Amino acid sequence: MDYQLNLGAWNAVFAVPSAVVDQHLKLAGSAQLKVLLWLLRHAGEDTGMEALAKAVGLSRMDAADALQYWVEVGILRKEETGALAPPKAEEKPADAKPQPPSSKEPPAKEEKAALKPARALTVATPKPTSEEVNERAAQCGDIAFLLQEAQLRLGRLLSPAETSTLVWLHDYNGLPCGVILMVIEFALSEDKANMRYIEKVAVSWANEEIDSVEKAEQKLNEIHTSRKNWDRLCKAVGISPRVPSTREEGYADKWFGLWKFSADMVRLAYEECVDNTGKLSLAYINKVLERWERGGGGAPPDALAAAKPSTQKKLAGQERAPSFDLEEYDRMTSVMPQNFDNHTKR
Repeated sequence: MDYQLNLGAWNAVFAVPSAVVDQHLKLAGSAQLKVLLWLLRHAGEDTGMEALAKAVGLSRMDAADALQYWVEVGILRKEETGALAPPKAEEKPADAKPQPPSSKEPPAKEEKAALKPARALTVATPKPTSEEVNERAAQCGDIAFLLQEAQLRLGRLLSPAETSTLVWLHDYNGLPCGVILMVIEFALSEDKANMRYIEKVAVSWANEEIDSVEKAEQKLNEIHTSRKNWDRLCKAVGISPRVPSTREEGYADKWFGLWKFSADMVRLAYEECVDNTGKLSLAYINKVLERWERGGGGAPPDALAAAKPSTQKKLAGQERAPSFDLEEYDRMTSVMPQNFDNHTKR
């Protein structure tokens, strides 16, 4: 027959597992997606790592690391010969008959837990070896600068494990060098200048997609604002300074940051709480302030009348805290990676 469908680009297609999109599109990096797509496109062909690495523009080492991600999540399997292929489906005999429903007792509690689908977790990527770190530093000026600047700021020589962590934060977590240096400065300001804490904070920022100096500045500002709000709450209700829980920190941010109540208004709500319950309860104070917020942001006259004279005096003509405060930038400006900015402008 002389006629054919003109499929154009659709004349050559290949399948991609649904799980790649459903579970790994956000978790996998560009390198992992590139190697998987290339491997799926050339499924069944006798290809090697050199050809794959050259096709996707990665080194042989980086291509192998990217493929390992898909092996660990079960999308690919590694043959005994070293070749990679999609996992085999469970084979059943051709004459196998369907089995009737089992009449056995339901599984025990431990077995039920095992039957639940596992949550999708980020697969830990192996950190680079010392040789790989040296290779990256030789190839990339920003990596070399990061390692040198980190040593200067920490005031000591870094161990091979520490340099490996820094390169891993950059290459596999997607954090720019400037952001990593800001994490180091933040750790120094917290008196926690150890690599375990630096890694914990950096990975947390990466999960929040803090991938620029501007976003890092905003994050630091939020941290310092939350701490200032908690300090104000402690003084208002007489709590000894300590590290707050997540819920307590949320109360402080809501009362001072969102609702813009002054410390004296919070004190007034505290007095109402103690008068009615005989104890301190931040949840009760939150309900009082929420009621006042719905009423327009000011305490009702009966609450003011029942307040202590000192509180009444402070509240005279005052309802809300200022909406903006420059003091929040004091500590933040001390951790800006100015040296890195100068380096990138060269």
